[in-house]
Amino acid sequence: MKRTGTPLHLEIQDEMIAYFSKFEYYSPLPGERDLSNMFNVSRPTIRKALEKLEDENIIVRIQGKGTFYIGNKVPIDYSDSNNNGLGLSSILSSAGKFTKNRVLKQAVEFPKSNVASYLNISETDLVFHLKRVRYVNDDLYSLADDYIPLKICPKLIDIDFTEHNLFRTLEEHNVTPYKEEKNIEIRKADIQEATYLNLNENDPISITRITTYDKEGNIIQYATSKSDAYKSTFRIISKKE
Repeated sequence: MKRTGTPLHLEIQDEMIAYFSKFEYYSPLPGERDLSNMFNVSRPTIRKALEKLEDENIIVRIQGKGTFYIGNKVPIDYSDSNNNGLGLSSILSSAGKFTKNRVLKQAVEFPKSNVASYLNISETDLVFHLKRVRYVNDDLYSLADDYIPLKICPKLIDIDFTEHNLFRTLEEHNVTPYKEEKNIEIRKADIQEATYLNLNENDPISITRITTYDKEGNIIQYATSKSDAYKSTFRIISKKE
């Protein structure tokens, strides 16, 4: 293999990125010896290239488990809702990706105290609760819970949200999402979250809490989206008015 004047480990790093880019997210990678044979360089060179890839969050090395590819992350761009739209489906559609849903729960219920607080309603007010596992390009991505005051759109309970978009359905019933407030945190997954997301208990997950408003400033939705903390990149732009 012909080499250039670039430091060898950096050249190998670029070749590795091109090779690994065909892998699915979190795929296990070959060991140093196999990579050394594959790229026809010494193991110290491979080790140095892997260290750079780890520094750049393209791979992750877990003691006792091996090395995994995490460079193929889901891009979540919150910077331009005017063009990208609100909601996961619209954001990812603008990035050339598609989403699918598996509905776990679709019910009318009384909200727990924290949900009622986020929605600014009473615990005696009924809400529509939609719980889904969401897939991006057929890959498991997130566990989502959406809560909407039932009085806003009573017909939600009759819609098949395996096939239909939640925000588009609201708009068809004259409820227009206008603004979202998001808070993102990282914490350890409990056993239920880990089971749904195909993770181990205590693995890190990102939790996005979303409050959605209409144009008049009324809260029309509270939602949580939980996903593997290593599986997304978030883009947010702040500007001075």
